[in-house]
Amino acid sequence: MKRTLLFILIIACLIPNFAIAQQSYTGTLNTDKVFFRMEANTDCAYHAVLKKGDKVAVFTIKGNFYHCRFNGKVGYVMTKFVDLPSSSLRKLSKTVSTSKYANKSTIASLGSAPGYLKYGDSGEDVEKLQRALQIKGYSPGVVDGKFGKATRDALKNFQSKNKLTANGQADYATIKKLFGSVSQTTAKDDPALKGITSISQLTVPNTTKKGDNGRHVKALQQALKLKGYYPWVIDSKYGDNTAEAVASFQKRYGLTADGIAGFQTIKKLFGKDAANYVVPTQSLDWFSGGTNIIPKGASFQVKDVYSGEVFTCKRWSGYNHLDAEPANKEASAAIKRAAGGSWSWARRPILVKYNGVVYAASMNSMPHGESTISGNDFDGHFCIHFTNSKTHDSNRVDEEHQKMVNKALNANW
Repeated sequence: MKRTLLFILIIACLIPNFAIAQQSYTGTLNTDKVFFRMEANTDCAYHAVLKKGDKVAVFTIKGNFYHCRFNGKVGYVMTKFVDLPSSSLRKLSKTVSTSKYANKSTIASLGSAPGYLKYGDSGEDVEKLQRALQIKGYSPGVVDGKFGKATRDALKNFQSKNKLTANGQADYATIKKLFGSVSQTTAKDDPALKGITSISQLTVPNTTKKGDNGRHVKALQQALKLKGYYPWVIDSKYGDNTAEAVASFQKRYGLTADGIAGFQTIKKLFGKDAANYVVPTQSLDWFSGGTNIIPKGASFQVKDVYSGEVFTCKRWSGYNHLDAEPANKEASAAIKRAAGGSWSWARRPILVKYNGVVYAASMNSMPHGESTISGNDFDGHFCIHFTNSKTHDSNRVDEEHQKMVNKALNANW
């Protein structure tokens, strides 16, 4: 019995000596009236009340507290009240954290900056934030990926000393100051959206896809961010993040979620056709309903495929094909320019646009027969042929007109 008591006494005596022998790091109290507590919580009794400038020997980190020694006694002090050299913080974090970032010694080694963070968040981005604060000499406690009070207090301290808004949130300005860059932004703080609050202020871009870059991708990212689908920095590069944002938008609006910003996606996002949108050219079979598509008296536009001249015409009549007249003298002048400066029976490929639809056709420029529009400098009308239409005299399909129609099928408005 006596031997047992003696053994217990020896062990009891050794415990304080063991604590003294532990690796410790000297910390300095940064404020007055700090409780040196017996346990790592704010509800327990305390050994003493410490004042600013007092030195403590820190062993480890336990939650929001340092396990430390003061005047021969071992207890706990809240981490926010103790300043430690950054080298000591790095060594402490290695012994208490299982995070892959705990051994990183520079901000650059942490990789890309985290996204915006706030109290209650958790995960790898929080670990990055905590380790970055440690590297900069601020103590958020152990690097555990949990944005708690210690992390918030450390962040506020960093913000105050760097003349930032001390809101305890890892916002744009804070992350930029701490990491030197940001990986995520909001529509409010992304520099690429300065002064832009509506998609209507953006220039409608071309269609784009993964691997593209430049101003068209920038406009796409700007619109997606305004819609809340793109949280990353607007960088004008169509990578995985942009493709992911496009696919999310497409899925939300019932489009094929392929991550490609095609014509339908641009139209849905911007409310307008893409800048590179072309109306598809269609074939109009004249005797299979085509004769009624453009009614008599209707106005339509014509684009000469060879010259690019565009002019407005009006359907006068025509049964086997469409008989048309230039709507005005400007249209007549355009037809004459397209024909090389003189009227001609030569067939030419043209595109006819009516009600937003483009049809492949062929025409000659020779005025002949009756006219109904005065003052248009065109004495008569001219012929427009579509697929399988015929001449009036022969009642046959004109091969030269059909050749021109086929050429027009390969052209875009």
